[in-house]
Amino acid sequence: ARGVPIDCVGLQAHLTNTAPSDMQANIQRFADLGVDVQITELDIAGANQANAYGAVTRACLAVARCTGITVWGIRDSDSWRTGENPLLFTSSGAKKPAYTAVLDALNAGGPGPTTTTTTTTTTTSNGPGPGGCTATVSLNQWNGGFVATVKVTAGSSALRGWQVTTTLSGGSVTGSWSANGSGTSGSITWSNVDYNGSVPAGGSTEFGFQGTGSGSGLNPACTAS
Repeated sequence: ARGVPIDCVGLQAHLTNTAPSDMQANIQRFADLGVDVQITELDIAGANQANAYGAVTRACLAVARCTGITVWGIRDSDSWRTGENPLLFTSSGAKKPAYTAVLDALNAGGPGPTTTTTTTTTTTSNGPGPGGCTATVSLNQWNGGFVATVKVTAGSSALRGWQVTTTLSGGSVTGSWSANGSGTSGSITWSNVDYNGSVPAGGSTEFGFQGTGSGSGLNPACTAS
């Protein structure tokens, strides 16, 4: 009424067990009006959680103007739906089947070909002891985006904490889990969170992030304490 243009519509999706059968059709209806669509609040509880997350992801991928999905929290313990465990990671930060379902949907249904590459960089610890740490990144890419899963492995000494530096050129981070990042592009330092800083000698932990661009050339470097 005031002549203010609308260029994007956000859909909330706090679901249980299933995705609405008309979800893709509703996304398409808004897209047909000439606006982008994003699923801006997504969480799904129930025993069929993984299948439902996959269905929502595929519904978005099927519509060219569906430009993003925001999961409404990281760990189940962070969710506003107390006790329903509706997110992609357990309260201890472990990936759930729902995480795999989303990743599989992205890899299978993205607008371009999917590739997977792995790079490894090893550095010596600045902290006490000779053990140090290594960081290995597994990169899942599609046209215009990527998901990076970084594995931090302790050397011969246990870690009390760790930092991993990555370099992201030509893109930006849109979300992360199980680590705190210092920025969204360029040189980014990732620090452990409270539940994954302590790693036994020879043990490992993981964190990850999603972003725009290809994600190539991350070159992770690990510093342990």
